[in-house]
Amino acid sequence: MTGSQLSDQQGRAGTRASGASGRMHHVDAARALFLLLGIPFHVGMIAVFNRAPAVPGFKQAGAIVFSLTFIHAFRMFAFFMLSGYFAAMVREKRGKRSWLEDRLTRLGFPLVGSLFTLGVLQHFFHQELLGETPGGIHGLPLAFDHLWFLCVLLAFVGTFYLVPVDRLPAAGSRWGKAIGEALCLSGKGWLSFLALLALWSLGQGALEDVLPRQRAFEIDLLWQYLMHAPAFAIGVLAFRLRVGERLFDLPGSRLPLLAAALVPLYLMLAPLLRPVLGLSRGLSAEWNFIGNLIELPTALVLSLLALRLLARVADRPSRTVSFLVDGAMAIYLFHMVFVIATVAWLPRLPLIPEIQWLAGSALVLLLSLAAFLAVRGNAVLALIYCGKPIAPRAPAAAPA
Repeated sequence: MTGSQLSDQQGRAGTRASGASGRMHHVDAARALFLLLGIPFHVGMIAVFNRAPAVPGFKQAGAIVFSLTFIHAFRMFAFFMLSGYFAAMVREKRGKRSWLEDRLTRLGFPLVGSLFTLGVLQHFFHQELLGETPGGIHGLPLAFDHLWFLCVLLAFVGTFYLVPVDRLPAAGSRWGKAIGEALCLSGKGWLSFLALLALWSLGQGALEDVLPRQRAFEIDLLWQYLMHAPAFAIGVLAFRLRVGERLFDLPGSRLPLLAAALVPLYLMLAPLLRPVLGLSRGLSAEWNFIGNLIELPTALVLSLLALRLLARVADRPSRTVSFLVDGAMAIYLFHMVFVIATVAWLPRLPLIPEIQWLAGSALVLLLSLAAFLAVRGNAVLALIYCGKPIAPRAPAAAPA
C-alpha cells in the first residue's frame, strides 16, 4: 500500500493475522484498490474545486458526485487502518529499532524527493494549467497536495515508536479478548467502541469547523493526524490482539445493517452531493453535529465492508495485484501531476462529463504506471519514488 511498502517476505508474513489460516489475498487486493480509488477521486475533485473554471457538468453529474462522496467516506480510513496493522506486524517481526530505520527510509526519501521535484512541478501546473494561484508552503513554490499522507504516516511511525507495545493488552488477556471482540463489532463492548469512535469524530469535526478555511500546512497536518489516528490505532490493535483475519473478513449481519443505517444518512449530509439531491448545500447546526458524529463510524463500517467484499472476490493470488502493490508508492506519488495535466484539457473531449471523468482517470492510471516502470530500473530513482529498490519478480518455482 502507498506509504507502507513491504518486501515480499514481509508481505507474506503480514498477511497472516494469527498464523492459523494462511494468507489473506484480499488484503493485498485492498492495498491495490485503495490506491487506485485515489485516481478517479482526485480527477473529479481537481476538476470541480481546483480548475478555474470548473470542468463543465461535473458538479451536476450525479454519478461523479456520488462516486467522489462514497470514495471519500472510507478510502483514507481504510488506508491508515491497514498501515497500522502492517506497522505492528513489521515492528514485531524486525524489532523496534530496525523497523524505525526502515520506515524512515521508505517514507522519508519519497517525501523529500517528491516534494522538491513533483511538488515544484505541481505548483507550476496549478498556476499555468488550472488558472489558480497556489499558496505553496510558506511562500515557497511547493505544492503539498496529496503528499500530506507521507507526513502523517511519519508522525504515526514516531508516535508508535514511543509506545511501549508490551504494555498494550495481549491477545490472551481478559482486556485483550474484550477489546478484540469490540473491534470485531461483537461481544459486550462493540457499542461502546462505536460510541468512542463517534465522540472522536465529533471532536475532530468540530475542530475542522472552527479552523480557518485557508490555514498553514502545519495546522492542516495536525488535523489530518487527529482525524486518522483512530484508524491507525485500530490497525495496530488488530495485529496485537490477533484479530486481523476476522476483522478483515467480518462475518454476520451486523456490519451490513450498520452500513444500511449510516451510509444513507452520511450521503444525505455530504455537502458535495446535497445539491444533486435537490437540497441546500449548507447544513443547520443540528445536522452538522450529526454529520460530524457519524463520519468515522461510517468510515470504519465501509472499510470493513469493502474488505469483506474483497475476501469473496479476491481470495486468490494475483500477479496484477502484486505488481500494483510493488508500484503503489510511485504510482501514487506521480499520479497528481498527471491528474492536473489531464484535467486541464478534459473539456476539450466531446463527451458527456461521466465519460470524460472515466477517460481521464484511465489516462492518469496509464501514465502513472508508465512512470513507475521508468523509475523502477534505476536504483536512485526507485529509492526516491518507490521507497526501495524494485527488483523484477523471479518466476515462481515449479511444484515438486
